Amino acid sequence: MPIVFVSGDQGLCNEIAGFNPHIGTVAVKEGVGNSTVSIHPELATARIREGVTKALQADRSLCQVSLPAHFSVEIQYRLAYNAYHFGFFPGAIQKDDVTVRFENDSYNEVMRFLLFAA
Repeated sequence: MPIVFVSGDQGLCNEIAGFNPHIGTVAVKEGVGNSTVSIHPELATARIREGVTKALQADRSLCQVSLPAHFSVEIQYRLAYNAYHFGFFPGAIQKDDVTVRFENDSYNEVMRFLLFAA
C-alpha cells in the first residue's frame, strides 16, 4: 500500500521528502528550541485538505514504500526504572540500565512494542 500524504512538523516533512519526494507533505508546526511554533488551526486544516487532494490526484504508484524483512528497535530512557519496566515486554531485552531492544519480523509487533514502551 502506498503512503501518499504526511502532515506534521517540519522535521518530519523534510525527512519524508528525502525518503520519497513523491509523498505529499504539509508542515503545520516547527520545533524551535524547547518550544513548538504552529500555524493557525484553520490554516493548517486548509493546507492539509489541499495537500491531500493534490496527493490523491498524483500517481500513487510512485509512493510505494517497501518494508524491511526484519526490524530492530532500541529505546534509551532517561530513567533506569523505565528500561526495567518496559524490558518485560515479550521479546524485549534490556541491554543496559537505560536501554531496551526489540527485534521482530512483523511491523505490527514492532508497532505494538512502541505503543507499549515509548
